[in-house]
Amino acid sequence: MKINTNDNIIIFFIKYAPIIFVVLLSLFTTKLVLLEKEEDLKKEVLQMEEDYYNTNKQRIKEEVERIYKFIELEKEKTEELLKASIKKRVYEAHAIASAIYEQEKHKNDDENTFQIIKKALGSIIFNDGRGYIFMDAKDGTSLLQPLNPEFEGKSFLNDIDANGYQFFKTVQKTIENKSERFDSYYWFQGNNTEERFKKISFYKYFEPYDLAIGTGEYIQTFENNLKKKLLDYIKDIRYKNDNYIFVIDFEGNYLAHYNKKFINTNRLNVKNQAGRYLVKDIIEFAKDKKSEYFSYVATLNTDDKARSNKKISYIKAFEPYNWAIGTGFYTEALNKQIEEKRVFITEENNSYVKHILLISCVVTLLLLIISFFISKELEKRLINYKKEIEVKILESKEKDEMMYQQSKMASMGEMIANIAHQWRQPLNQISTISSGIKVQKEYDMFDESKLNDDMEKIINSSNYLSQTIDDFRDFFVPNKTHQNFEISDTIQRTLSLVESQLKNNDIIIVKEIEEFTIKSLENELLQVLINILKNAKEALLERKEFSTKLIIIKTYKNENNAYISIKDNANGIEEEVLANIFTPYFTTKGEKGTGLGLYMSKSILNKNIGGDLKVKNTTFEYKGEKQIGAEFLVTLPLNKE
Repeated sequence: MKINTNDNIIIFFIKYAPIIFVVLLSLFTTKLVLLEKEEDLKKEVLQMEEDYYNTNKQRIKEEVERIYKFIELEKEKTEELLKASIKKRVYEAHAIASAIYEQEKHKNDDENTFQIIKKALGSIIFNDGRGYIFMDAKDGTSLLQPLNPEFEGKSFLNDIDANGYQFFKTVQKTIENKSERFDSYYWFQGNNTEERFKKISFYKYFEPYDLAIGTGEYIQTFENNLKKKLLDYIKDIRYKNDNYIFVIDFEGNYLAHYNKKFINTNRLNVKNQAGRYLVKDIIEFAKDKKSEYFSYVATLNTDDKARSNKKISYIKAFEPYNWAIGTGFYTEALNKQIEEKRVFITEENNSYVKHILLISCVVTLLLLIISFFISKELEKRLINYKKEIEVKILESKEKDEMMYQQSKMASMGEMIANIAHQWRQPLNQISTISSGIKVQKEYDMFDESKLNDDMEKIINSSNYLSQTIDDFRDFFVPNKTHQNFEISDTIQRTLSLVESQLKNNDIIIVKEIEEFTIKSLENELLQVLINILKNAKEALLERKEFSTKLIIIKTYKNENNAYISIKDNANGIEEEVLANIFTPYFTTKGEKGTGLGLYMSKSILNKNIGGDLKVKNTTFEYKGEKQIGAEFLVTLPLNKE
């Protein structure tokens, strides 16, 4: 077998390309491994950063949330603790009053006994001088006010607090109901008679004098004491790496901080080393975000030296107290960890590179040896494979030619049958007229006046036979030149070749033709259309129960393509048949079919014309009645060169 220039080039590549490839692959692999190690370093650093940030962010969030919950719980308990405290005081005062009354009621009159009770209860002062016991009568008269004796004897029944609440009426109801209850209202604090503060009180009915004994405490004062205890607790909190919790009120005052010199100082308008009003930013951030991470440049104190360093804090606003609570961590430690990791991995890489280069050289040498033997084997196989390919191509061409000849013979058979149908009527007419003239002559019945008419009929029939021959001759004339033609003329030529068979089988042809010109292979398109119409006819003839047999031919176009739709009402094609309808030698007609008509039609359109053929089942209406059938769609390029 002769080897041409292209084959020599291929053989050259087979011999030397693997060697070049192995060398390049070795270099590439080595470089790739090194890049991968570098990428691993980047990934490790990124993962380290992510782990560091996530761990520390989670930790500081948990610390702040824990303190927040602690403050929240303590605040929620404030009112309960306050109520328990004042209730205990009232119960103690009530017990003292009851004991005095029982002791003195037989020794003194009621007035003297009451004065003894009043004096005893008036001396009970608690909560750093803020707390006292009071007594009120049913009509709203204050009977005991140790811190404001000038109120004694005055009626406050109709007085209202800052919110318009008549709290003395609640005292009156307690006496009337002979019960006890808590109450909240706004009242004077100490000697300040101008401003009123929210107060929670507890009243208990004292039956001997039909009055109420009570006491109260101001919530603000109680909460201030609670805040002080909470802040004292927070100041002492230290967790991992000596981190701390800071608290700043919304006015800019530091309430808790590791640096004691900051506590009770206002730093709202103080700039840090980065020139930022940090405290103001933290407060605004807390008010806006409620709880979120906050990044800034802070001062890092190490070895008695202060330097700026990025810090991430978790800030959460405790709105009931107008506090910003937070804690954070510096990124300085992360930078140290990253640098240590980078040095370690760099040293590891240097050692790794030496091993990789050594292994790469050994592997490359082995691959070169293997590549040499493989290339020799490939060269041998290429030559054998080329021989096999040429044999297969030859066989394929012979097969295609055989299939084309089979299709052509089938088409010729169809055309001969069509010619027989087309000629039957005119030949019968010629035979009938000739026989009639002969009979008339034999029986002396010949009428010369009718001879011209009979001859005219014979001539017309002969012309029709001649035209039929021309039509079928044109169909079989091979013409591979693309020419312009009217689509309507092509449809009419197609029908002229098969119309007699369609009419003889009572098949109605409906034409919906849009006039336009295309450039293509007309005769090959005729063969495709005849094959489709033949299949439609055979499908309709199998459905003998139909009174109306339809074939609808429709043409239309868009900017690029022309379309010919041919559909029937033969109930459609079964799905398993539809999937194989364009497969060569596939037929549902048994020995009568070749299985090549539709296969060759699609092949002609695809290979010769540059179009396509598709089929689907469809539903449509004809004269108001629903019809079911198959639709073949021929796609043609408008201008195919």
